Amino acid sequence: MNSKKNLRSILSVIIFSAMLFPLANFSSASALSTGLTSPLDTSLGSSSTISNTTTSVTAATNVTTTTGSISTGNPTGVPLPNSTTSTGASTTVDGVQVFGNGTITTSINGVSMNFLFDPNGPAKAPKPTGGTSATITVKSSDLSGNSMTGIWDELHSSTGSMIGHGYTTNTYSITTGKQYIVYVSNWQNIVFDHWDDGSTNPYRTITPTQSVTLTAYFSTGSTSATAPQPPTSLVATAASTSQINLSWTAPSNNGGSAITGYKIERSMDTDSTWSTLVSNTGSTSTTYSNTGLSPNTTYTYRVSAINSIGTGSPSNVSTATTSTQILPPQPPTGLTATTVSSSQINLSWSAPADNGGSPVTGYKIERSVDAGSTWSTVVANTSSTSTTFSDMGLAANTSYTYRVSAINSVGTSSPSNTASATTGTSSGIRSVTQVQSGLVASDSLTNETMTQQQLQAGNGYWAYAGDAPAEKAPYSFSRDTQGLHIDVQAPSSGTWAGFFAESPNTNAVLFHSVITTPVRTVPSQNYENGMYVQTSNGLINYVTCVSLTNTQATSWAIINTYGTTNQATKFTVLWMDNSANQPLTRDCTIITNGQNYLKVYMDGTMVYTSNSLNLQMPAPYNTYLEPETSYSGQLLSGTFQDYYVSSDETIKVINNPSNAARADIVDSTGIILGSSQVSGGTAILDVGKFHYPLSASIKVYDSSNNLIASGPVNIYGGSVYSVNQ
Repeated sequence: MNSKKNLRSILSVIIFSAMLFPLANFSSASALSTGLTSPLDTSLGSSSTISNTTTSVTAATNVTTTTGSISTGNPTGVPLPNSTTSTGASTTVDGVQVFGNGTITTSINGVSMNFLFDPNGPAKAPKPTGGTSATITVKSSDLSGNSMTGIWDELHSSTGSMIGHGYTTNTYSITTGKQYIVYVSNWQNIVFDHWDDGSTNPYRTITPTQSVTLTAYFSTGSTSATAPQPPTSLVATAASTSQINLSWTAPSNNGGSAITGYKIERSMDTDSTWSTLVSNTGSTSTTYSNTGLSPNTTYTYRVSAINSIGTGSPSNVSTATTSTQILPPQPPTGLTATTVSSSQINLSWSAPADNGGSPVTGYKIERSVDAGSTWSTVVANTSSTSTTFSDMGLAANTSYTYRVSAINSVGTSSPSNTASATTGTSSGIRSVTQVQSGLVASDSLTNETMTQQQLQAGNGYWAYAGDAPAEKAPYSFSRDTQGLHIDVQAPSSGTWAGFFAESPNTNAVLFHSVITTPVRTVPSQNYENGMYVQTSNGLINYVTCVSLTNTQATSWAIINTYGTTNQATKFTVLWMDNSANQPLTRDCTIITNGQNYLKVYMDGTMVYTSNSLNLQMPAPYNTYLEPETSYSGQLLSGTFQDYYVSSDETIKVINNPSNAARADIVDSTGIILGSSQVSGGTAILDVGKFHYPLSASIKVYDSSNNLIASGPVNIYGGSVYSVNQ
């Protein structure tokens, strides 16, 4: 565990809206500057206690292949940092574009954002060049050769780290023999045209041998700015009895000046008269929610765009009517009760025809043993829209009467019709017990309190390492009842640093942890936090479940990368959450055979599956729990809990009797979580989406739905259970 490892690459993400880089400002203040990449990982450390077993198994591959568009190339011309091999890029996500220079373009809550993903690794210390001190001077001119000042420029190292920035004319101290990247930006109608060497990319790579002056030439159109054109495609949608949501498309012509907000107006007399809801949103967001409205009322809206010149003409109008008063739902109908065995009765019913104006979210189930004279509650709220229920653990040869009520956001309906059934006569029921555990390793990460020094001094499951020490970046790590905390702070703004906990080699198939990112936004630069599953053979081949945080939002993504031991050659965005206000804590499960098969669950919901990938991740694997940051303002703590790995996503029930037809996994409330036919004495049930250990019962039935075997179990994927004869 203390041998040197070549580790996975880091996601270097830069999120910012619409324009990729800062604009110069001739009359005012500072512009935003961004780094182009992050340093990557180095290796190793030691630490804490854990339960650990070893199993080898291969995952099933019977799932549907996902597909998606693929884009490659270099739209902005930014060179991929540390790149010696061209990097391919692809995506399986509709609405997401990716490019060979690492750019990921998507939209979150209607706001366009760009992510810059650096798949390269591992981190290597820069080699001394032996160069001498010199300078790079950046100047700007119009196309006639007249000198200009006030154009924003940046100087980056060859790895993309920010060295300096300012406004032309600007001079930087550099070392000869090193490679640098110089960038200049546009400003309103002043648009970059070419460098003095004729190149037309605003990013210019240079390895100076002496002091040098670079001149950027700009086109200076003199078009006068005007108020923007109207927004288009305004749509008003009723969200409830008291809320209407608006969405629209920004004007195609902003009048030559950036849009800074929108004026929103409302009419209650079908656009005869208008009142102003918001005189200026002060935001470029193209959505708005009008709340506090009256039920069953029609409202009409229009929107105007605002720039530095003034307010444009209104958009098209759009009308919506709030919904009527929400009431509890009507009762369910068609309730039936069916005897399954001496201890089980199954219920079935139809959802109410009228949900009261709000979706049904669950059902209340009641039971009577005196033909309906008195009632007891079996389940107060199933929290499910399922219209079936299994009532188990009943007395043999006993009559039970049932009724069901529907639940929505307002309340609970009146009960349904009643239905009765009598359990069968008791007979011998076989037991079910575990004969093989699928658990490979587990660590709650909340079971002890240890300082960084104690963790480093230990010889436990986790190894602790990263490039933060080499970057001279502040970092720390510890454990307590809230989890494993890994804190890291960039040594300077735009310079990435990371630190991680690394697992030993494992042949597991299913990997799980709960990941918490500390903030929704950072004041500047970027932060990311995730779980990575990577082959241990030294190649940069991994799958990650990661949160990406910038100055605007936090977004969660699933990304796959592969390459050589020194250079990533392909990365793929497999899934990306584009919703607003995403949770800062997510429960992530990665299931893979390292070859063609991958399935990922986020918070118990499958977000990605494919059995036709080219992962190039031969077992054994390592798991990395790691935060990274390019924000230097403070230590930010990534927190991890509930880590476990198992040998498969399915369980087996073996040694079933010859009359066995079906095996079910049933929770304590009687809800069937999984079901499988018995074939050749064996049933295989998929449990990949559940949190482990899954406390439930395995129940085996014959073809007449008589219970013939049952037993309570704590389930891990890969476990094997046997029916005792």
